[in-house]
Amino acid sequence: MARELIELLQELRIILPGVQVLFAFLLTVPFAGRFTELTAVQRYVFFGTLLCTAAATALLIALRRTTGCCSARAREGIAEDG
Repeated sequence: MARELIELLQELRIILPGVQVLFAFLLTVPFAGRFTELTAVQRYVFFGTLLCTAAATALLIALRRTTGCCSARAREGIAEDG
């Protein structure tokens, strides 16, 4: 189980920066000059994408934090047993 947590943490370390870059890019789009030319549907799609990306970022950060705590506890348990 400890090995699975380590693998999950490694995957999160790879995924999280990419999601954060995507979120940062989406935050800058409304400041572009042509954003005002979007139709109402396109704006709804943009804001939906922005909200989904924000939720994904928050959940990935929470998952990383949770798995980090669990792996630290597992290491303490291993250290106490050994």
